Amino acid sequence: MLTYFWPKEYFGLLFQMTQRDVVQRYKGSWLGIGWSIITPLMMLAVYTFVFQFVFQARWPGVVAESTNSGVHFALNLFAGLIFFTFFSDVMTRAPGAILNQPNLVKKVVFPLQLLPWIVVLSSGFQALISLGVLLLGASLLAGGIPGNIIYLPLLLLIFIPMLLGMALAFGALGVYFTDTQHIVAMITAPLMFLSPIFYPVSMLPDWAQQWIHLNPLTLIIELSRTVFLGSPWPEISSLVIFSLFSVATAIMGAFLFAKLRRGFADVL
Repeated sequence: MLTYFWPKEYFGLLFQMTQRDVVQRYKGSWLGIGWSIITPLMMLAVYTFVFQFVFQARWPGVVAESTNSGVHFALNLFAGLIFFTFFSDVMTRAPGAILNQPNLVKKVVFPLQLLPWIVVLSSGFQALISLGVLLLGASLLAGGIPGNIIYLPLLLLIFIPMLLGMALAFGALGVYFTDTQHIVAMITAPLMFLSPIFYPVSMLPDWAQQWIHLNPLTLIIELSRTVFLGSPWPEISSLVIFSLFSVATAIMGAFLFAKLRRGFADVL
């Protein structure tokens, strides 16, 4: 079971297959992997222009001059979108992680637990580039790099186990129930508006704040704004609870994957 979380003997293979998956996304395009840099840069530039000069929006709770209030709104929005996109990409690709690789299941002795890892790491590569763009935007547009940036590894450390657990679980379920990918897509789409991406949690009424914290993305999005934009820290108890939830999700996902993998070859 430990190899599900720390596939040490397969690190070389995992790196090669993740690299191939990333390159495959941009295969045949003119700029290739350069699109992974240009796209978030363009997104941040557009958000900044729209919310600074068109809507002249201001992020609630941020003390900012009228000349740059839209910049803060754009950066807060971008921070939330990065982690939602990371989550969404993993969730939508996970149901096909095993289903789309029948040759590896049937004909080759292959560590199938690497396939959900590849989904997480490949999606994480794009997220890291976007985080780099966010860091650049925060340093140029919001007065410098916040000291909290040193806690970025902690943010990823408590987020990735949850993603891995979900990728393992939905990857296994996707083999048996092909509708899994449609169910996941149906859930993920409204989750964008039920997560504090376009608004801070403090804007919601008290009863809604209690419910939105049941969304596993809420704490991560809030924490991303703490790390990159200097927003207030969430309560320590919330961090502890989420960390336990993330680890529990990883363990349950690995357990389900181990149980269901015995029938993969028969189904495919």
